[in-house]
Amino acid sequence: MSVVDSQATAESANRAASRRGPLTLLLYLLIGLAVLLLLLSDSYRTGAADLAGPYYELNGPEGGVWLDSSIRLVIDKPMSFQEVEKTFRIEPQPADCSQCLTVTRDGLSSWDDWAPWADSIVVFNPNRHEVFQAETDYTLSIVGKQFSFHTISVPRILRFLPSPGQTGVPTIAPIEIEFDRLLAENNPRYLVTIEPEVMFWPQWQGRKLILKHERLQAGSTYQVILSPGIRDSTGHPSQDRYSFAFTTVDPPRVVSAEPAQNGIQRVFDEIKVVFDRPMNQVAVEQSFKVEPPVSGEFHWLDDKTLVWKPWALLYSTTYRTSVWGLSQVGDPVAPRFSWQFRTEEPPPPMITSSDDGTIVLTFDDQGTKDQVEDILDILDENLVKAIFFPVGKWAEQNTELIDRMKEEGHLVGNHTYSHANLSKLSEKEIRWEIEHGAGEGLLRLPYGASNAVVEWVAADLGYRIYGWSVDPEDWKGVTAQEIVETVIRQVRPGAVIDLHLQGKHTAEALKHLIPLMRQAGFKFWRPEASSS
Repeated sequence: MSVVDSQATAESANRAASRRGPLTLLLYLLIGLAVLLLLLSDSYRTGAADLAGPYYELNGPEGGVWLDSSIRLVIDKPMSFQEVEKTFRIEPQPADCSQCLTVTRDGLSSWDDWAPWADSIVVFNPNRHEVFQAETDYTLSIVGKQFSFHTISVPRILRFLPSPGQTGVPTIAPIEIEFDRLLAENNPRYLVTIEPEVMFWPQWQGRKLILKHERLQAGSTYQVILSPGIRDSTGHPSQDRYSFAFTTVDPPRVVSAEPAQNGIQRVFDEIKVVFDRPMNQVAVEQSFKVEPPVSGEFHWLDDKTLVWKPWALLYSTTYRTSVWGLSQVGDPVAPRFSWQFRTEEPPPPMITSSDDGTIVLTFDDQGTKDQVEDILDILDENLVKAIFFPVGKWAEQNTELIDRMKEEGHLVGNHTYSHANLSKLSEKEIRWEIEHGAGEGLLRLPYGASNAVVEWVAADLGYRIYGWSVDPEDWKGVTAQEIVETVIRQVRPGAVIDLHLQGKHTAEALKHLIPLMRQAGFKFWRPEASSS
């Protein structure tokens, strides 16, 4: 070999050696780094984890965790779901939530999840279910560390209107529920129910829920139910079920009716119905019914009292009457009020004319001494006889006038002791009134009021009831001219004219009446003549 060749060979070997040196060093460095990483990884897995968090949503100024919040925690090492689950706790226990805990890893890339630098991401309630209770302190524990948080408050009710248990609630009164905060305007209707069912329209106004509804049934108990889920203006839902009950006002009712049930009614008397509250007069009048049908007229004494005046009821007839109608606020009377009554028996036969067609002058009641003497003087001057029916109490105090009536050929009949309405008295009271009256034989009934008992007692005491056919109502104080005109217009042969001792212008009228009737061809009754 030449020197040149050997030198070339050496240089070639040196160049090869120089190329292998850096590669070998790099290889050694890589092997050393791998060993170091393995050592670090083993140390990391056996050491305590650092925890970042937790992170959860807060409700702004309320400073609490929402009821549907997700809780996110970051653990600075890779952990399996089983490893996390063994150490994860929340107290008090939230509502049952399946698949509420998830564990994922966050490395530098998708292939290094198990690298030492990969974090574990722990999320509780990822699907945001409402698992927490409002206004509650919770403690979260994981990998030996604890965290505390407080949940938000939710809408609560402050006041109900009507008040729970209230009675007498108007059937058209709105229902109001006041909350402690502003409400969402789009809460679903199904969260509110009323039992028994009634149509209503919820209105969410600020803090109030107003339920406008169709008319409620009177005398009924209603329950208003609010289900959980009513949201405030920030979206927080109520969690409690609220309910309250109230009772509406009783239906309108009839307090009294006249005549009473199975009572006796005079054929010309009114029927009166009294309600317990102001009524819709048109509705009540339209509902009023009488069977057998009778015409009549309505009037109201006040907004609770209806009066119906029949034109004429039939004697000895049973009538069935009913009424219902609406109150002034629209509540119906329930049930329909009905009752029956019977009209009086026909009045007893009453003498109202003379048998022979002569005119009979009669004088009732009581007057002053001057009034009575003036009447007696005029009768005496005109040679006319009359029948006097003085009140018994007055006759006791004016015996001299009674004696003069008899001495001058007049008849004195009975007008009861005190001018009592005999039809309203008991049999005993009727008997006493007649027995203590003045005169005999003829009985003139005060007000013309009679019934079967009055007729029977009068007959038992030997009296005939004596009526009239012409009444100029001189007792009202009408003028002498009006008295004369009424008598002349109504008088017929055999008429019985009813005048009164206390009439202010009776004596003056009598001065003109007697001559006029004689000129018309009428004759005046005399006691000795045959007459009734």
